[in-house]
Amino acid sequence: MKEVEKSEIKYKLIAIGDENVGKTSIINRLKKNQFTGEYEPTVGLDFQSMPIFIDEQNITLLLYDTAGQEKYRSLIPLYTKDSHIILLIYDITNYNSFTNIEKWFDSLSNVNKEEVIFILIGNKLDLVEERQVKEEEGKKYAEEHNFLFQEMSALTGDGAKELFMDKLLSQIRTHLLNKVKFNQDQEEEQLKLKLQGSSEKILKNQKKKKCCCCPN
Repeated sequence: MKEVEKSEIKYKLIAIGDENVGKTSIINRLKKNQFTGEYEPTVGLDFQSMPIFIDEQNITLLLYDTAGQEKYRSLIPLYTKDSHIILLIYDITNYNSFTNIEKWFDSLSNVNKEEVIFILIGNKLDLVEERQVKEEEGKKYAEEHNFLFQEMSALTGDGAKELFMDKLLSQIRTHLLNKVKFNQDQEEEQLKLKLQGSSEKILKNQKKKKCCCCPN
């Protein structure tokens, strides 16, 4: 089987959700394992790349951070095109940000939702005493929509390891294995068709030779 060049393997991850739920902070926590306290609203779309290594394979994780303001919501279908992983993020201290997840999900009109990995994230676990969204509510919503679920704090890093190791890397590894199996099945099917075609051609030629040898 022809090996896929390592530089060809890229995964597009995009974070969406209301303004000020911590999308930029979560992206920075994933990439740099640090928290930047200064808050500047994302304008339109921000992009970073992150190299990761899975099963001896170099992979580039493309990290897209979207603006949460209402005026940018119409651009979400454009931003999320060809995404592999979508983080749906809400603030556990802001119930509206949780109920608005449904709107963000509905805005993904150009995404094949059966093929994308969705992770529902409840951020700001460091403010648990101000919690408005129960963990059980997040889990229930994730289960109903077949999402993965994780609560975390971008500030302290609590839950970040589980998000990165248990959710992201695990899902990418599974996707890669399925992709390899699919490619192998495709190659086997092509080989089968090729052999079948060759066999039919040989039988056809043998039939022609037999006819030529027959006396008039």
